[in-house]
Amino acid sequence: MGVVHFRGVVIQENQVGESGKRILVLAKGIGRVMLNARGAKNTKSKLLSGTQLFAYCDFMAYEGKGFYSLTQADLIESFYGIRMDMDRLAEAVYLTELVERTCPVGMEQDETLKLLLYSLTMLEKSQVPPRLISRIFEVKYAQLSGVLSNEGCMVCSKDDAPLFFNATAGEFLCKDHCFGGEIPLLGAVQKAIAFITEREGKQIFAFTLSEEATNQLDVILRRYLEVHMGVRLKSREFSKEL
Repeated sequence: MGVVHFRGVVIQENQVGESGKRILVLAKGIGRVMLNARGAKNTKSKLLSGTQLFAYCDFMAYEGKGFYSLTQADLIESFYGIRMDMDRLAEAVYLTELVERTCPVGMEQDETLKLLLYSLTMLEKSQVPPRLISRIFEVKYAQLSGVLSNEGCMVCSKDDAPLFFNATAGEFLCKDHCFGGEIPLLGAVQKAIAFITEREGKQIFAFTLSEEATNQLDVILRRYLEVHMGVRLKSREFSKEL
């Protein structure tokens, strides 16, 4: 027990009582950290800005018996610009919820933290379509989570042939291992997935896709995350409807 310091981004915020908050932070070197922030909703609170969703901060907290009580939050980046555009805000909410729902407890998640920060930065400052940023995030996050490789066919690992998507099993397959009824991947979609899995950092966002290709990637990844990560979030559907 005692005072602890860590840097991270708020991925969930909940009101506690009339003026308090409970926030979930994805912290560097730690992973998920739940913090109690007394009085954080008060307009004069020094914790107000640092306990909002997306806030990237240096946190100081007191570690008690089974809980952390937030005492200081020095804001590094608020990503306030995201809140000025409904499309960008919807995608950012979805990404933080996806991480909150699927990120393992009790282990560091530094690569996921970097990916989330890159994505929030792109949502706020780039001209890349917000929906495409989310799809890029999903591909890389699935790879970091160990449920997606860049080996092509999931049966024989052939990566130099056109691929098909089996929606029932959530598998990418070459023609030799198709069962029937698979969706043939558009060439641009297959190249996009390979591009993302083979690169790191901000480089993964350095391409564009047509509306047709983005739509197919959207459908495929929705099902892929259902099968391999057991998640289908309303926030994803909301962002699609905008």
